[in-house]
Amino acid sequence: MVISRPVVLAACLLLAIPARAEDAPRPPPDVGDVVYKGVVGKALDAVPMDPDERVALQRTNAVVSGTLTGRSLSVWAGLSNPILLIAGVVWGLYSASNINAADGSAKPDTNRL
Repeated sequence: MVISRPVVLAACLLLAIPARAEDAPRPPPDVGDVVYKGVVGKALDAVPMDPDERVALQRTNAVVSGTLTGRSLSVWAGLSNPILLIAGVVWGLYSASNINAADGSAKPDTNRL
């Protein structure tokens, strides 16, 4: 019985096991968290700063980026009506209301040696 190369390649890809570190695996980030905060908001999570100040910056980013995304979509669609701009502001306000401050007493993900 002859097995073709694509079948062998597909079998190898299906049998791939993800490599993990020796420590317990970290849970994947919440999808809603990524959607609401955006790229800049997630980057702010890595910056060491006061949690209340970080949340204020993330909320401001959510409103501004939602508005600019709505504006960009309306420009690409060739609309002169600000419907998508208003939708972007509404989405930004909704996203900002769903961003919560991190618990200040939470332990860090890594252990010091």
